[in-house]
Amino acid sequence: MKPGACVRPLVVSVLLAGCFSYLPLGTATPVRGRDVIARLSTPLAIPLQDVTVRQVTVTVGRVAYADADSLVLVVERFTSDAGTDYPGLGTSVTIRRTQIGSLEERRVAKGRTILVLGGGVAAIVAIVASVGPLLGSSSGAPPPPPPQP
Repeated sequence: MKPGACVRPLVVSVLLAGCFSYLPLGTATPVRGRDVIARLSTPLAIPLQDVTVRQVTVTVGRVAYADADSLVLVVERFTSDAGTDYPGLGTSVTIRRTQIGSLEERRVAKGRTILVLGGGVAAIVAIVASVGPLLGSSSGAPPPPPPQP
């Protein structure tokens, strides 16, 4: 396996991660299926397989259900008040809206997306332009054989 084959997907994922940002929702109800960050005003206890993690202050996940009173998230990760990150392992968590201090929704950052795509196109054009002179300008026919002595 070429070393570039391992690095390329990592670079692409880092560049594309820059194409998203989280915008505050305020009191609006998020749409089902959207990724959100809920920063809690009242810490929660979240059961995670055989352990219950207490004093959870930040949850990151996808909205499974939302109404004016509560929000159900399929949690990707969460953070305790001590700053420890835990994997969510797909755990569903119901959060009352009164417990949410702030709610942010993941959205595509148009400016950064255009910048990244434009940079990618410019890089491809530069590579093709720089490789062209290396190939030479032949008519495609092989050169004649050298003269026989």
